[in-house]
Amino acid sequence: MTPDPLRTSAPPPRNPYLTVDVVIEVPGGIVMIERAREPIGWALPGGFVDYGEDPADAARREVMEETGLEVELTELLGTYGAPDRDPRQHNVSIVYVGRASGVPVGGDDAATASVVSLDALPSPLCFDHARILADYQWLKQTGERPVPAPGFRGDILLSAARDAIEAKVVGRAPDLAAEESAPFAQAPGAVFVTLRSPDGSLRGCIGEMQATRPLIESVRGNAVSAATRDPRFPPVSADELASLQIGISVLTAPRLVADARDVIVGRHGLVVSQMNRRGVLLPEVAVERGWDRETFLAAVCQKAGLPTDAWRHPSTSLAVFESVKIE
Repeated sequence: MTPDPLRTSAPPPRNPYLTVDVVIEVPGGIVMIERAREPIGWALPGGFVDYGEDPADAARREVMEETGLEVELTELLGTYGAPDRDPRQHNVSIVYVGRASGVPVGGDDAATASVVSLDALPSPLCFDHARILADYQWLKQTGERPVPAPGFRGDILLSAARDAIEAKVVGRAPDLAAEESAPFAQAPGAVFVTLRSPDGSLRGCIGEMQATRPLIESVRGNAVSAATRDPRFPPVSADELASLQIGISVLTAPRLVADARDVIVGRHGLVVSQMNRRGVLLPEVAVERGWDRETFLAAVCQKAGLPTDAWRHPSTSLAVFESVKIE
């Protein structure tokens, strides 16, 4: 009997879920919700797009359900679809900017809804909403929308980092087959590689700021250095390899800023230099610790061995950079 193609037992293809989020401008700041369900924390109003529903209509509906506000959508900020942006599953979000008036009241998935200042965001922020809000601030300051992430395969970079560490620790030859056929891997690139233990504690972090060698060489070299040469930790042992968590931050070139007010928490990493002292902090450090701009600036000065207010001194140079995080 000829098989009926409509009765095949093959599983349906897995596709990302489509969601929407809205940066709602109101007098005094923007509207954010405190989520009533996992993941717990603060987020922009938004949710899933129903089948047959226009995303813009879904954005208006979700805002009404979660805040009680009628929002006027004014522009499109961008699309965010990193596979790890939502811990529940792969969600792709279309992010709008809108304006509303009135007092927000939490409903549906929102335990509460509040007006918050961009200079004093609540913590913790869920998903990648720190990045979205950093892009929103950049749009408001410069008129420029965020550019798409560089074209590289995160899975290949992570596999290369793990292979380089394992090859070094157990004393075998590295496996270069996957990256040799990937053109992006040979383009110049600079990365930081961060290692964590299963409990999330730092196990090593080393990187470089300037793209002086191919991206894949930067990944492999810094992965080995983070595992074996970080002076804060003993070298990684063979027993740790299977459970070692690896994060890669692919960096843009640093650029000097004349005014510390140009630093946007969630978007920018910092490089502070004075004489022969230098400190570097990645963008995600400020987000993970809930720092505001001045705390971030003080921390990078402290890391450089400078007074915490050295960023205010004319002899101190301050540069910012951005990163794409893969983990």
